[in-house]
Amino acid sequence: MAASKPNILMVMLDSARPEFLSCYTHGAGTSPNIDRVAERGLVFQTAMGPSAWTFPVMASVFTGMLPTKHGGHDEHQLLDSGYPTLAEVMARNGYQTAGFADVPYVGPSTRLNRGFNVLSNMRVPEVSGMSKALKAMGRVHRKLSGGYNKTCETRVLMGEVLRWYESTRDPQKPFFLYVHTDETHAPFLPPPAYRRRFTKLSRSQMYAINQDKQLFVSGQRRMSDGDFANLRDLARAEVAYFDAWLGKLLDRLDRDGLLEDMVVVIAADHGDNFGEHGLLRHGLCLYDTLVHVPLIVKTPGSTVGGRVQPVVQLIDVFPTLLAAAGIEEPETFAEFQGRDLVQQARTGRHAEYVVSELYRPGQGLWQKKAPGFMPEFLDRYDRRLRAVRTNTHKFIWSSNGRHELFDIVSDPGETRNLVDLDAKRAGEMERMLESWLASFDRREPEAAYAVEDTADDRVFERLRELGYVE
Repeated sequence: MAASKPNILMVMLDSARPEFLSCYTHGAGTSPNIDRVAERGLVFQTAMGPSAWTFPVMASVFTGMLPTKHGGHDEHQLLDSGYPTLAEVMARNGYQTAGFADVPYVGPSTRLNRGFNVLSNMRVPEVSGMSKALKAMGRVHRKLSGGYNKTCETRVLMGEVLRWYESTRDPQKPFFLYVHTDETHAPFLPPPAYRRRFTKLSRSQMYAINQDKQLFVSGQRRMSDGDFANLRDLARAEVAYFDAWLGKLLDRLDRDGLLEDMVVVIAADHGDNFGEHGLLRHGLCLYDTLVHVPLIVKTPGSTVGGRVQPVVQLIDVFPTLLAAAGIEEPETFAEFQGRDLVQQARTGRHAEYVVSELYRPGQGLWQKKAPGFMPEFLDRYDRRLRAVRTNTHKFIWSSNGRHELFDIVSDPGETRNLVDLDAKRAGEMERMLESWLASFDRREPEAAYAVEDTADDRVFERLRELGYVE
């Protein structure tokens, strides 16, 4: 295999905050297998995601640009612009492209399967006989337990990944393998051994904790600080469980002599709220609880890692991978809004600021679960947000005029809005955002809701089909 065409593994841990990984929080004990990649790679301490939930984030990662440019976001849940995707570029440069994502937002329904020779959402027709049996076992378990659980989901995901690696890939060609796990996404319901390792909760106590964001945000379910602390511990347990399965893949790659010369990217698409800002789970805001994500990059032959403090962004991953693969496509590079992470770390030259975006949220589940809350929901959350973040400050522009400014150094929790107290800085950062917006052609939806309000209902039905909800 040519040195310029290394194998590439990208692993996305859905909703995992950086502090849930032990390579970010000493003593956490959650991610020994991820940690061994981190020990040989670059750990980015201040990586920012382009949005606050999976679809717009992965559409951005796969294009190297923000939602306003590629056009995929809350109000238009399709990646149908003409910009090439990461998988398309890899495929036309000789790579086998395979993706395994047990989330419905990354697949044919959103056109994020573009360029993949294989992209499986773990549906029954897509998986092997063994995985079909495991999925059936999970359905039986859910039926008998009378509630939602994650039985066998990660076993199916990683089993399919390993089966592709062992029986489908062409060893004469380099591969781009993308793995996206929902294990680390709420509801946090780890297997018993992991629950007992990270919490003191019984099974019934675990299920008694509310994990429904509509019920919490609308005030129908009250939650204590103890509830949120327990949810964080359960989230750590989920990271640890997935990490153990990821270790099986890394061990196999290592035994086959591939791991050292591979590019490995491990990240999360976004974080989660655990009561911060009066919110639960993700969406609805662009605070660091959601957009500050773990990001680890190991390049071929690297044996000693390092930590990079300045702010970077997930859309830097696409140009990083093309540079690592020696792929030269000037027209593709010209459209990127991100930059090579390895080059940034090597030279110390980083972007002055990074941007995140969030479009108007869908209303379907809110109307279904909290109809009485809808006037307040629309007043608070029916707006578009854009955040511009430097190493020291964040300015959040809101389409309803309720802008925010935070000093990230003195107020990392973003609890004190300085937009009126430091109007000069707020104005400077708003002009940064305006300059950024003027630097490219935007793809704005034709109407406020380009996707009808039933989008959430359709996703709910898709999740039901996958066995995620009853």
